Amino acid sequence: MGGSDAGLIVVGTIRSLILHTLGSRFEGVPKREVARLELDVERATHGDGTDIEVGNLAGVSFQGPPELVPAYALGERVQLTVSSEMHIASIRRAPLS
Repeated sequence: MGGSDAGLIVVGTIRSLILHTLGSRFEGVPKREVARLELDVERATHGDGTDIEVGNLAGVSFQGPPELVPAYALGERVQLTVSSEMHIASIRRAPLS
């Protein structure tokens, strides 16, 4: 994340978690696998603490390393810190609040 990118903090329940293959735009660069995660969002805030309307995140997919697929399961409640490009910077299990 760049210096001007405060990111988002999103809490929700995993609705979808799949391994996805991204093609390369450049010849000779191999395809790579990423985890694609969708949440039923309960709460979301900007990095500066201001609230985000959860409806604005409906249908949004977050992207992270492929290791997330075996580490997390559908129905788990998690907290993500994501960049403005929706790349997962950190993930942890979130206790019920």
